[in-house]
Amino acid sequence: MCILMFNARVHDLIFQRSNIQYRLQKITKRLMDLQQYSAIISGGEIRPEALAAVPASMMGSAMTYLINGNNAAMNYMQQNAPYIQQMWMQQQQNSGAAQQQNQMMSVFIMQKLYDQGRDQYMQFETKRMKIEEDKLTQEKEKLEALAKSVEQELKSAKEARDKGIQDMAPKYTA
Repeated sequence: MCILMFNARVHDLIFQRSNIQYRLQKITKRLMDLQQYSAIISGGEIRPEALAAVPASMMGSAMTYLINGNNAAMNYMQQNAPYIQQMWMQQQQNSGAAQQQNQMMSVFIMQKLYDQGRDQYMQFETKRMKIEEDKLTQEKEKLEALAKSVEQELKSAKEARDKGIQDMAPKYTA
C-alpha cells in the first residue's frame, strides 16, 4: 500500500515539475521579448520600419506604442504651441522679422514640441516596461525556487518508493 502512495506522489511531483518548467519557459520567453522591446523603445523613437525588429509577441504593444506615442506627442504639441508661438511673435514684432521666417520658426517650434511629447511618452513606456520586467523576474525567481523544492521532494519520494519495493521483496535464506 505504501508503494502505491509513493508512486502516486512521484507521478504528482513529475506533473508539477512539468507545469513549473512550462511556466518558467513561458516567463523566460516573455522576459526576453520584453527586454528586446524595451531596448528598441528606449533607444529613441520607434518608427514603422523598426517594427521588423520587434518580437512577434510584442507586436501589439509596439503598435499601441506607435499610436499612443503619436497621440501623446500631438496633444503635448497642441497644448504648448500657442504659448511659445505667442512669445515668439511678440519678440519678432519688435524686431520686424519676415513672414517666411515666422512660418519657419513656427514649424520648428511645432516639431520640437512634438519631439518633447514623444520623448515624455517614451520615458513613460520605458518605466512601464521596467515594472513589468521586474514583476516577471520576481515570478521567475519564485518558480525556480519552487522547481528546486519539487525536485528535492521528487528525489526523496523516489527513494522512499524504491526502499518500499526493496522491503517488500521476498528474502530467501539458505
